[in-house]
Amino acid sequence: MRSKTSKHWKLDTAHWILFIAHCSLFIILALAGCGAQAPTLPTPTPTSSPLSPLPTPTLLPESQPMIITLGLWLPEELDPYGEGPAADVLAQQLTEFSHAHPDLQVEVTVKKAYGRGGLLDFLRTARAAAPSVLPDLIVLDAADLETAAGSGLVQPLDPLLAPAEMTDRFPFAAELGTVGDQTLGLVVAADMQHMAYRPALLDSPPVSWMHVISPPVSFLFPAGGRDRQINDATLIQYLACGGQLTNPEGRPWLDEEVMVSVLGFYSDCTSIGPISPTYHTPAISPTVVLNITDADQAWERFKAGEGEMTMVRASRYWLEADETIAAASIPTRDGRPFSIARGWVVAMVANDPARQSLATLLLEWLVSPDHSAQWTQTAGFLPGTRGALRLWDISDADRAVLRNTMEAAVVAPPPEAMATTGRAMQEALEALLRRRVSPEDAAAAAGDILGQ
Repeated sequence: MRSKTSKHWKLDTAHWILFIAHCSLFIILALAGCGAQAPTLPTPTPTSSPLSPLPTPTLLPESQPMIITLGLWLPEELDPYGEGPAADVLAQQLTEFSHAHPDLQVEVTVKKAYGRGGLLDFLRTARAAAPSVLPDLIVLDAADLETAAGSGLVQPLDPLLAPAEMTDRFPFAAELGTVGDQTLGLVVAADMQHMAYRPALLDSPPVSWMHVISPPVSFLFPAGGRDRQINDATLIQYLACGGQLTNPEGRPWLDEEVMVSVLGFYSDCTSIGPISPTYHTPAISPTVVLNITDADQAWERFKAGEGEMTMVRASRYWLEADETIAAASIPTRDGRPFSIARGWVVAMVANDPARQSLATLLLEWLVSPDHSAQWTQTAGFLPGTRGALRLWDISDADRAVLRNTMEAAVVAPPPEAMATTGRAMQEALEALLRRRVSPEDAAAAAGDILGQ
């Protein structure tokens, strides 16, 4: 009975569903026959821009180029944000670099050059404590380059630079930037001494000792020692004659024969010789030169009217000389130009090849002949390349003086040699100029000091 009843319920339900479907269809047809309308949808309100059949894509902000910052550490002496025309020129050159390379910017850090907290000290400290703040490039005193290289703080430049950039350097500049057999720095600013003379008093500058002695040409040079060491004025004469400060084993040494020759020149300069029947004067006054301890003092006294010629640092002369003064090479025994060079070098700190490639762009920008010529002449320093010197705005005669001196200049001796041999040489010079001993005895006494 239960199964039969259930079957009837299913049939009845099916009949009802079919009946309702027929009724619904009848109603719809009836409405259509009477002309009934489907409801109308509201009309969309127009917008300021036409509708698109496809969804409008979302606009993303325009992508900006990635800016890479190159770190450059400089000494206070080369501060591009300091006072004066040279600072303005360097700052402008750094700005122009960023304009030429829109994806690169230069972050300059200026620190003192020497001592605790100085460039080299800070470089060592940062590498150990905070490598992320290390610069890509650094400008150091060339005398510190070997120490930086020995500590692994700077990288070789030879594989990064074109051969033409290397061969354009003056010999002294190549030596200043070399440690061992590797180029680790490029000279950005050099300094050395030459002569300045008064054209109104001398038809032409003396080129050799004989031209100084006969007739006597009064000149100023620093004979007084600094830290009891010989000054560049006398050291130049000694080295130009072939003298050495160390022997082949590297021990302090003095070539007594060469020293006798140099001291003999000074002795002749102190002799009173006739210039006219009524006037006699020596080329140098021992009292005067012994009271001059550096080239800057000699230059100041010369500008004040003393002497016919003087030793002067290039960095002072090319900023301060007027039309009454002219440049000349230093008179030497054989008349060949000679000087001692010091300078600032730019070195590579970055050791990642990708960053080295970018930092090389900045390095080449700074030492390119046009930029180097503009900045060094404004600052009074000398450039490290022949190409930059050719672009200096000076007379042909002045350019010849500088070129001849710079081609022959040598790097300053190491401090340890000056602390030993340099002191012995100063003792000999002072003994001679105070007229206590002969050139031979003074040179022999210097040799005794060194245990020769």
